[in-house]
Amino acid sequence: MALAKTTSLTEDLRRRLDAGEWQPGDLMPTERALATEYGVARNTIRKILTRMVEDGLIERRVGQGTMVLDRPDNQFADILDHFLDASPIDILNLRIFIEPHSAEVAARHASEAELEAIIEADAKCSESTDLDRYEYWDSEFHRRIHLATHNPFLTDLFDLMSIIRFQAPMMEIRRRSFSEDRRLAYGTEHADIVTALCNWDGKAASQAMRTHLLSRRYNYFGQ
Repeated sequence: MALAKTTSLTEDLRRRLDAGEWQPGDLMPTERALATEYGVARNTIRKILTRMVEDGLIERRVGQGTMVLDRPDNQFADILDHFLDASPIDILNLRIFIEPHSAEVAARHASEAELEAIIEADAKCSESTDLDRYEYWDSEFHRRIHLATHNPFLTDLFDLMSIIRFQAPMMEIRRRSFSEDRRLAYGTEHADIVTALCNWDGKAASQAMRTHLLSRRYNYFGQ
């Protein structure tokens, strides 16, 4: 019976946390107050709070009380929501910050097979005259460069940025900007990136990637 009571109290306190009754940074009621509220001994409350500390839900501070912590899953959800709400230019600026480094790393680590895969994606991109097919192969070109870094985190980050890339606001910007002259110019910029990668020239690959993305930003946003 005592175990069932403890389990029930634990579930209720967790439910109240999930419901936001106490926000991260808030102090929970004291052991005495909780014991009185639930009609149990303070020792029972102490055991429950100890388990919640172990689970990373709260932190007990001497002289201050029991503080609610921001749970990692909530933090991740908040970060992801913020990321998905980012503007197209913010994402492109992030790409300008990250992708030149990825190209430099890929130039050092790409295998022959990975270089062939990058060249294949570039060729498919060059053959594509309609926007949807072009954007698919352009994205694949950049993704394969990230794969060649052999850094899964960089690849995952690129995939996350690609979610924004294919959302309606960004695709509308790309659609308005798309023209044959620009498609050909992007092809030349891609070729410079490929040449640097095939020469295992990290600095040239980084510069070529930066030039390409700055060109994109100017065409999309005039910056």
